[in-house]
Amino acid sequence: MVSRWENGKRYPTFWLPHLATALGVNVSVLESGQLKRRTFVVSAAIGALGPLVPARNRDSAVEITSSIAGGDAGVLATVQTSHETDLLISQFTAGDAGSERLLMRWLEEGPAVLRVNACGIVAKTGRPELVDSATHALRRDQEVRELYLNAVGDRVGTSPQALIKELYNPRDAGARWCSAVLLREHPAEATTSALRAALRSEPVSENIRTIGMILNGVDPCI
Repeated sequence: MVSRWENGKRYPTFWLPHLATALGVNVSVLESGQLKRRTFVVSAAIGALGPLVPARNRDSAVEITSSIAGGDAGVLATVQTSHETDLLISQFTAGDAGSERLLMRWLEEGPAVLRVNACGIVAKTGRPELVDSATHALRRDQEVRELYLNAVGDRVGTSPQALIKELYNPRDAGARWCSAVLLREHPAEATTSALRAALRSEPVSENIRTIGMILNGVDPCI
C-alpha cells in the first residue's frame, strides 16, 4: 500500500491525517506532495525506532539512510560504518525497495569502503535473498572480506571463545561468516565441534557452504 502511495497509484485519503501525525508534518504538506520520498522513508523509521536507540547512533544512521533513499552513495563511500549503525540502517531501509536495490548495486561496484558498508547493511537485513548476496561478496571480494574481518575482530576480539559466540549472532550473517573464517586460525577439537554445531543451525546457504569447506580443510575463498 505504501508503495502504491509513493508511486501515485493510490491516494491515502483515510490515512493522510494519521501519516501526518506519524511523520510530524502538517496535513497540507502531504496534500501538496511536498514530502520527498527520502523524508518519508526516514521519518517512518524514526517514528518506529527512534526512542529505542542512542541519539548519536540514530542521528548517524538517519543521515546515511536519507542519503541512500536519495540515491547518494557519498556518505557510505567515505568511512566504514559501525556494527550498531549498520543494524539501524538495515531496519530504517527495511521494505524500501528503492534503497534495497541501491545497496545491492553498491555491493558490486564502487570503492571498497562503499562495498563493505553495503555488505554490512545487507548482511543484517535478515532477508535470505539479500543476506546470501552479502556473504557471497565476502567470499569473492578480497577487499570487502579483509575490511569486514578486521571489523569483526576489532569488535568481538579474536579469541576462540569470542569467535565461537559470534557464530550464533542472529542479527549479522556477515559476522557469522567472518567468525567461521577466523576460527581457521585456531584449529582444535572445541573449534571443530563449534563449527559442526553452527553448521546445523545456520540458515544462510553461503555460510553453510563456507563452514562445510572449513571443516573439510578447504579454503572457502579460493
